[in-house]
Amino acid sequence: MFRFCSILSLKSSKNMPKEIRKLKVNKIKSMTVEEVKRFLAAIERSKEQGNSRYLRDRTMFTLMYLYGLRCLEAADMTTDDIDMGSSRIYIAAAKNGHSGFYHLKAEIKPLLRQYLAWRNQQGYKSPALFVSSKTGKFLDTRQVRRLFADYAKDARIPLDKRHPHVLRHSIAVHMADSKVDVAVVQMHLRHKDLRNTMKYFTISSKKRDEIQEKALDGDSIANIW
Repeated sequence: MFRFCSILSLKSSKNMPKEIRKLKVNKIKSMTVEEVKRFLAAIERSKEQGNSRYLRDRTMFTLMYLYGLRCLEAADMTTDDIDMGSSRIYIAAAKNGHSGFYHLKAEIKPLLRQYLAWRNQQGYKSPALFVSSKTGKFLDTRQVRRLFADYAKDARIPLDKRHPHVLRHSIAVHMADSKVDVAVVQMHLRHKDLRNTMKYFTISSKKRDEIQEKALDGDSIANIW
């Protein structure tokens, strides 16, 4: 009889190959597409509750999802990083990643224009794209994390996903599930090491079922029905 073991159970075996014993099991926390929509909707609802900064937060977290921005990358952005005319956004990569210009998705331009108009009305002198209403300067990463946690709570996002880095994981998983080439995802996330990108391409249970179903429908499979 065949026995199927998970990597977790294999790690305890002294008889398995050394390279398998060293393998780390990474549990990537990511939002579903529905959870992302629910999260952003919670920011929109906050406007009705008197949140005058909802445009800033909606714009920031939308960019963080679409471009897989780390907290520091988002917090450090300046107004010069956005070029509407050439449809470019500059991302100064953290963690020694690849910095550079990326295509600015057309659908986000109306939101950016709205936010920048509001930002100008506040008379901020800081070059920061996302300005703290308390200091008039750059938001710090602690503020970004707190804001994310508050909106995530309102959106009923599971507790273990209430950290803004989940947005980076989410866009990576969603791109992988959409069959985007791994090299494109690597470029999009600014990874220097392809191994950091490959973790998003592990086959989920849902994907595995879909692949197996398709495989069993192949032309060379005996039609026994």
